[in-house]
Amino acid sequence: MLERYIKLFTGGTAASKKPGEKPSSAPVPASPTPASLGSAIPLLEPISPATGNELIDTGHFTANNVVARVPEIQTDGPRTNVEKLRQKIIGRQPLLDRSQHIIGYELLLRSKALLTAKEPDAALLRMQDEALIRCLADLHLERLLEDKLAFVAISPDMLRSRLLLNLPSKGMVLMVRHDPARVEDNLLRCSELRGLGYQIALDDFEPKQGLGSFLALASFVRVDVSRFNAIELGKLADRFQDKPVPQLIAKNVETEDDFKACHKMRFHCYEGNYFTRLRPSSPPCVDSNRIRVLELLDMARNQVEVSLLEEGFRHDAVLAYKLLRYINAPVNGLQQQIRSIAHALMILGYKQLYRWLTLLLFTSGTQDARSRALLQNALVRARMTELLGFDRLPPAEQEGLFIVGIFSLLDALLNVPMAEALGQIKLPESVVVALTRREGIYAPFLSLAVACEEADQEAIVQHAATCGLTADEVNIAQVKALIWAEELDR
Repeated sequence: MLERYIKLFTGGTAASKKPGEKPSSAPVPASPTPASLGSAIPLLEPISPATGNELIDTGHFTANNVVARVPEIQTDGPRTNVEKLRQKIIGRQPLLDRSQHIIGYELLLRSKALLTAKEPDAALLRMQDEALIRCLADLHLERLLEDKLAFVAISPDMLRSRLLLNLPSKGMVLMVRHDPARVEDNLLRCSELRGLGYQIALDDFEPKQGLGSFLALASFVRVDVSRFNAIELGKLADRFQDKPVPQLIAKNVETEDDFKACHKMRFHCYEGNYFTRLRPSSPPCVDSNRIRVLELLDMARNQVEVSLLEEGFRHDAVLAYKLLRYINAPVNGLQQQIRSIAHALMILGYKQLYRWLTLLLFTSGTQDARSRALLQNALVRARMTELLGFDRLPPAEQEGLFIVGIFSLLDALLNVPMAEALGQIKLPESVVVALTRREGIYAPFLSLAVACEEADQEAIVQHAATCGLTADEVNIAQVKALIWAEELDR
């Protein structure tokens, strides 16, 4: 459905391919093409006329799967024991293809220190691997893996563990480091796992002799780009030029310069949060289209008279067209076509209009894959922030959770500092302090959602303890948020 939002906003048509599908000529999912545009989407809940000050919510989820409802529970209770959280909360790192479409996530428990260690302790790695596999098996990832890949790094010692078979095979990529002491045994086991439907990735790849057999069965090869200089990295990448498999993954891509360098070297995939960062070498993305959306957002939040909102849409024929096309979509089931902007605004109500404009902000202006990836990431972050605070904030404060989450990437979208980005839209003070200073009632939940995205294990544990959340609660919220965003993308 997310792609349908994009299709609706921009008006194009084309078919898009699911990233989990495998091409007939190779065992690796083909790099997805950029999202295409065409059909309209349904409203998030059935439309009913809004009268007076009645507000229409956009969430159609109920019970424990709501988007905008929380019971009144205080947040000043005892903190969760930090030691019970350690090495139990899953972090994730996004992987994007050459078109900057998110194809999957690495799911991990290992701390940053272990990720960069040259010779990590084998027994500790095995223990962490077992904890990760148990966590993932309990989360039932099948729905997420319908459209995305899950990359899981395991140590060579973990290859023989029967715990691996508790993971779903579809969409699961097992990333294994080369062990020169057990080449033949590990090769045989990887071949067996591939026969069961798992994909294999050769992890922490370095040019060595004797890896030809592994490369023949690997779907991916992952390279830590921070461990090589540009010349070495270029020579390494040349080995995989013009080959559909294995696909070459650049790990630790954290800046736009990193991405540009690896893209020029023809890496197939890029792991990291570079697309959520500011780009100092690029101009701001505050064009006239986004300025107009920001103005309308402010008007919707202040619930100005419908006549004034209508006047705002009349100044932009494209926005007016998109609004009418959105509300007149056949899937919305309206008995009569809406031809008036004023009528459309009355049907939507202020809250639903605000959410629609928020999504439109990410898809207005110059359309590129980066904006689409940013929108998907913002939706996951907003949904997870909301779920984390579900039982811990009073109803009057709950709406801010989603808004804080989605606007936390407004600086990256507009490519300006957050304070400057927020200067163009009026938000509640509690939302502003959470976004600019990570303070206030929303800050712990937003900080925890961001820490999980960045796989910062120490920060994850710290913020989860502050929120009073258990490892299971955080993990479940994260997977629910990912699945929710994927279902919008279908």
